[in-house]
Amino acid sequence: MHSFETCSLECYTDAAFANLPNGGSQGGLIIFLKDDSGKKCPIFWQSRRLKRVVNSTLAAETMALIEGAEAAVYMAGIIKQLTAVNDVKIRCLVDNKSLHESLLSSKQVENRRLRLDISVLDDMIWREEIKKVEWVQTSHQIADCLTKKGASTEKLRSAVSRN
Repeated sequence: MHSFETCSLECYTDAAFANLPNGGSQGGLIIFLKDDSGKKCPIFWQSRRLKRVVNSTLAAETMALIEGAEAAVYMAGIIKQLTAVNDVKIRCLVDNKSLHESLLSSKQVENRRLRLDISVLDDMIWREEIKKVEWVQTSHQIADCLTKKGASTEKLRSAVSRN
């Protein structure tokens, strides 16, 4: 039995740009509760149209990450209240290299609306609400099947398998 003291949250987010009617984009996320031995269990997932129409893949991926990070912060708050744990570390994983690099760089993106969204994420990292945002190869993006029609579910099924 593992203590919640050593558990963390892993949040995978993904987006498909302009794949819906009227230029809408699909966002998906899955949050896992992970113990110190690497075992994980999904505790929240979502796949839905992003709240606003965006003009790039980077913007769609950024919006999906904001939704995922906010959901993970909320889940961490619930865990803290239920278990009296002081800190639940949150790690977000994205497969969009441009987004990851935007969060590491002081160089601003051209799109002004997107600057605000990236600032929200930067602030969450600065305030340590989320520990870090990591880039993963698309082949390791578990949330891919939540955003793209026909995408393989094998990565997700493997992640939740007990084997």
